[in-house]
Amino acid sequence: MTAWWRWYAALGVLGCVAYFVVPSITWAQSVFVLVGASAVAATVIGTRMHRPRNRAAWLTIALGTALWVVGDIAYEWIYITQGSVPYPSLADAVYLVAYPIYGLGLFLLVRHKWRSSERGHVANSAIVMVAFGLLTWVFAVQPTLGDGGSSWIAGLVDVAYPAMDIFLLGLLAHFVGSRQWRALSYRLLTAAVLLLVVTDTVSNFSLVAESASERWLFDVGWTTSYVLIGVAALHPSMRRITSPRIEPDAHLMASFTTPTVVVLTAATLTAPIVMFIEVIRDEPIAQWGWAVLLCAGALVILVILRITDLLRLLHTQTVQLRAVADTDHLTGLANVRALEHRIWRTSGATTLLTVDIDRFKEINDTFGRGLGDQVLVAVADRLRGVVDDSILLARLAGDEFALFGATESMDPTSLAREIQLQFATPLEVGNMTLLIEASVGMASGSPTTEGDDDTTPDRLVQRADLAVQAAKATQSRVASYDRSMDRDKSEQLIMLGELTTALESDQLKLHYQPQVELSSMTVVAVEALLRWHHPNGTVLSPSEFLPTAERTGLIRPLTSYVLTHALAQRSVWAHDGLDLQMAVNISTRNLFDDTLIDQVRCALATFDCPAGQLTLEVTETSAMTDPAGATEVLSILREMGVQVAIDDYGTGYSSLAYIERLPVQELKIDRTFVGGMAHNPAHAAIVRSTVELARTLGLSVIAEGVEDEVTLTALRELRCGRAQGYHLGRPTSPDRLPALVAELNARLKTATGERIP
Repeated sequence: MTAWWRWYAALGVLGCVAYFVVPSITWAQSVFVLVGASAVAATVIGTRMHRPRNRAAWLTIALGTALWVVGDIAYEWIYITQGSVPYPSLADAVYLVAYPIYGLGLFLLVRHKWRSSERGHVANSAIVMVAFGLLTWVFAVQPTLGDGGSSWIAGLVDVAYPAMDIFLLGLLAHFVGSRQWRALSYRLLTAAVLLLVVTDTVSNFSLVAESASERWLFDVGWTTSYVLIGVAALHPSMRRITSPRIEPDAHLMASFTTPTVVVLTAATLTAPIVMFIEVIRDEPIAQWGWAVLLCAGALVILVILRITDLLRLLHTQTVQLRAVADTDHLTGLANVRALEHRIWRTSGATTLLTVDIDRFKEINDTFGRGLGDQVLVAVADRLRGVVDDSILLARLAGDEFALFGATESMDPTSLAREIQLQFATPLEVGNMTLLIEASVGMASGSPTTEGDDDTTPDRLVQRADLAVQAAKATQSRVASYDRSMDRDKSEQLIMLGELTTALESDQLKLHYQPQVELSSMTVVAVEALLRWHHPNGTVLSPSEFLPTAERTGLIRPLTSYVLTHALAQRSVWAHDGLDLQMAVNISTRNLFDDTLIDQVRCALATFDCPAGQLTLEVTETSAMTDPAGATEVLSILREMGVQVAIDDYGTGYSSLAYIERLPVQELKIDRTFVGGMAHNPAHAAIVRSTVELARTLGLSVIAEGVEDEVTLTALRELRCGRAQGYHLGRPTSPDRLPALVAELNARLKTATGERIP
């Protein structure tokens, strides 16, 4: 069945050849009619055989083609019975009726469902058709009217033929190049229309210019057009011609391209230009005035339709642009611009809450921005659950959100508490479950005077941002703005600059605190502790400057500095006969830094340090921020032989069973529990259970914060692995550490006597 179109194409070629071979014009016209009738039959058969989605389009094309064939039959009948065919004749009336029906079929072929925006392309074609018809009437038909010329009815027919061809070309030009063009059936149908229009144009020119009666010479063009229609309908690709999925507004925009506007403008000016020319030529109004007025009226109606479409398009685009300008493209929330407008429009006391996702950069760095975007969308959905219509929810930038409203319509404290409750439940993002923490900052103001710097939107947002930074350092993760935060922010900026200078100079020093193995009561390791000897004479501990470094890129060079200098110092001690294990602290940012592994590997190789002699201490909270990502990094370190310890154990939110899944070897019990063992039974129980469970899981335990002999004895009785604290030695400079170790070893041996097994 799929080869039918080839057979029909071959027969069509034979029909075109037979048109020239038959001995008489009558027989040639009969062949012409038979080919046309076969095209109608082929279109109906192809529609039934291939069952395309838009069958009505193909049947409409078949109807238009059938009317042309009927016109051919009428033309032949008049010629046979009367010996000549008057112009115009009944055949011309049938032909002209066929054109719009055929054009409707073309339109339905690729637009089987009418859209309001489609009328724009039809109107464009109609405007050009009317303008072309007016020019043809005035400059080609009108001069032949009157003395010895054609009748006015013949003139109308002469105008109608080229106008209809222009209409078909307008529709065709709109559809060519669309996705239907990939189907061979559509290309064949396009060729048929083009051949029809070209043949009509040459034929009409001959009839108007010379009134030639040998019209049959042009039948070969129409015959070939019939064959192409039939082949297109029988080809299997005709079933794939479907309506393209184009948005109505995009379709409407496409009908207002620059070339289209230029052509439509020229067509619209046709009527007044023609009237001006005719007045100059002093032509009688009775001859041409009614035609010009008729065309001008049609143009006015069509132009009004196009102007209506244009105004609708401009209105739609204005609304869309305003929405885009005020909307965050990722979350669909309001953006900074919309927030600023809302603040300016709100009178009276207002409140702004800023919500910042803690450690969001680590999510991006670990899982990629794709998952990070999904987290932001999930966070936006959570925040939607705590606001109503009186509160504007906006995304400021990155992982920062804002909630704004009049103070009288919202309770900031309750709203902040509700926000924290929303994040108590883990987020389901993709195939992962993430526990997200957020900090909330609150600021109030009355932004009613544009000239008041303290009440502008920028100032209100800045105050809320300062409150967020303060909230990150509190247990509740919620803080309200007060004026002291302005000073704190300035001090942080100053500290950041000074810390950069400290890295480049000799202000940063490492001190070392001994770690004692309780079974042998000897010093086996030290922990490197960073100190900043500030130019003002004070010595700053890491807790005073590391938070600032962690919020910037300075944490990476700081960690590199500590790692390099600590292993270099260990190498010096080892050369002098003091072989100690070195413990170095790393932050959350370091744990998810893709350069950490290379930094460690390079430092070990540079200072010829066995990997087992380096311990990296990671806080419990940072390890549990992203257990999957932490496991990957820590596993690589463990494969290298580096020891990994969980620092400050017991202060985070994980269980020992969950810690067991991480590739760590040591737990450091936080000083809060160790220091309170002697006088707090609960703390003593926590330390005892931790030591016992860790030993069962094959983990060693280090107790930090040993401040007295009672605590030390209790830890030895629990068979804790190691201990450190002021009772065992304070952090000291590298040059004094060997003497401190020798002194401490001697004192511990003397004080304990026999060793506990």
